[in-house]
Amino acid sequence: MTPSPAEGCDFGKELETSLSICGKECISLLQNDQIFIAQLNQLHKLILLPVLRARVPNSENIIQDLEQIISSHQSIYSGVISGECSLMSAGKDLSLHLHKWAMYCRVIQTEINELEKTCKFHENEFTTSDFFESPTSLISKFEEIFQNLCDAVPENEDYKDILESIQYTFDDVMFKASLPNNALKLLQIQRLLIDRQPRILNPSRILLKEGCLYKVNYKSNKTKKLAFILFDDALLICKIQKKSFEWHVQDSLKCCALLPLHACSVNFASGSPSVKGSLFKVKCWNISYLLMSKVPGDAQSWIQALQSAIRYHL
Repeated sequence: MTPSPAEGCDFGKELETSLSICGKECISLLQNDQIFIAQLNQLHKLILLPVLRARVPNSENIIQDLEQIISSHQSIYSGVISGECSLMSAGKDLSLHLHKWAMYCRVIQTEINELEKTCKFHENEFTTSDFFESPTSLISKFEEIFQNLCDAVPENEDYKDILESIQYTFDDVMFKASLPNNALKLLQIQRLLIDRQPRILNPSRILLKEGCLYKVNYKSNKTKKLAFILFDDALLICKIQKKSFEWHVQDSLKCCALLPLHACSVNFASGSPSVKGSLFKVKCWNISYLLMSKVPGDAQSWIQALQSAIRYHL
């Protein structure tokens, strides 16, 4: 069927409108990406300060990561201007980079707050007042750009995927902001680990529970006290390296296992009369841990926390 002149005119107007919106959003993307690059450069400059570089766990990895992200966005900026990079290509890793930036901002801001308490960091060393633009503010601007693109070109699935990933990042950053102590606790635990290994700092990781439990030998029933740290994605099991263990003492834990929760299960367990305490079993692939707590109700608390975290990954 041949479209009527009126229908053809409407189609032409819709196409013209879509192209106009895409052009405007392209300019908006470039403007906001320049702001993002400036923020990344400021963050990079800040972490290079000796006082922060020495304190931030895995600072060298963060520095390298920031340099790669900055380089990537500089290429995107020049590529979009030259026409070699499309809006879809520009948005491909955008949410991941925004996520990392927000996490690194939290980490460094936490360190600055700690240093300021001991007067080891001063405003005149580096101007921080204008540095920490709220990540949610910039993320929401990118979200608006791709929302407008989705509205203008509703059949484009790539724009929808990018929008959804940015929306997820925004929601996650907002959620982390509601947990002001989470970043600090992750930093404290990172410092507990000898050689700062494994790296537990992760943009989306949440600390759920920490404490000490006893690992029970299946044959001899002998027990060994270990430190357990439950995140929303993994269970960290550590050997205690110091006799008088405190959760704030650096270099006091050595990792012996980091179990991904998607491969874990947890159940109550029974033991011999010689074992005085509540038992439960954590299994990950072909590895099984028989665990015990001497504190009334603690085993039940751990089981509930583990089951809840594991269910999220099913």
